[in-house]
Amino acid sequence: MEWWFWPVGGLSFWLVVIILKKWTLLKKFPLGTLDIVTLSNWIVLHQTMGYIFGVSYITWILISWLVVGMLLAWVLLQRSWRWQFFWHRYWQWSGMVAAVLFILLTIIGLFLH
Repeated sequence: MEWWFWPVGGLSFWLVVIILKKWTLLKKFPLGTLDIVTLSNWIVLHQTMGYIFGVSYITWILISWLVVGMLLAWVLLQRSWRWQFFWHRYWQWSGMVAAVLFILLTIIGLFLH
């Protein structure tokens, strides 16, 4: 299997979710696109990193992101954020972090292979 199968699959899943959110009854639900694709972003990132470099550092990236989340929780929950609002935003931010890392990793993979 080639390394680029996972990025193509991830981008295809993003497009399917965006199309479904735009033209079906899913647009009535309060879930956003990032809410739906967060977990798949991390899985695709893990698989892509494994195929490009032969090893995946997702465990360390997730541990670092959880430490950042603890610091954010400590600061933002003291500033009268409701905890439900914070965790929803943190979930969305996790999806964005995974998407940015996924895009950077795909660009690096294009240059390396």
